[in-house]
Amino acid sequence: MRLIRYRPEFQEPMLVLHRSAIAGFALGMSQEQDEADLLTIEEVYFRSRGEFLLGLIGERLVAMGGFKRLVDGVAELRRMRIARDLQGRGYGTHLLRELERRAFKSGVRTLCLDTARRRPLTLEFYRKHGYHETGQSFYGAVETVQFRKALDEQFREGAANQSASPNGGPAMRFGNSEATEGCHSVSSIVRRKK
Repeated sequence: MRLIRYRPEFQEPMLVLHRSAIAGFALGMSQEQDEADLLTIEEVYFRSRGEFLLGLIGERLVAMGGFKRLVDGVAELRRMRIARDLQGRGYGTHLLRELERRAFKSGVRTLCLDTARRRPLTLEFYRKHGYHETGQSFYGAVETVQFRKALDEQFREGAANQSASPNGGPAMRFGNSEATEGCHSVSSIVRRKK
């Protein structure tokens, strides 16, 4: 899978991938509300010194994900999607590690995220990669689990040079800084303002 930075010509296939990932969820909000950030990637992700990547196999868009900076040193991992027929083949790990590497390189030391409680394989994916559960919340009507991870020096060189931890995720140390503690309170405040 080849990873590229988001480009506007991929907006429609990106939206198709996103919609297939949330099929079956009653979000409790309109499609327009749910997709607001996906329609303004440059503004929401790039202007905040974040990132948004697309994964391509040949010409097919099969993966997407990004991070949005909340405050200095803290960013929210968002919109991680892998085509259903390609899940479980390592593409999610490849995308996640590249996003973590780019986040660290840009000064992010804590990543946080929310994901649907109804997705046990997704919950296990993040746990396997060193994310720690910090609470629960809602995205519209969907109950979510909140996670966070402290990034450290291992991300400077990238995924190719990382040593694996016993659970299969990258080796890491879990920090307890003020930025880490405030990750989801900042995320909630930012989300309410939208």
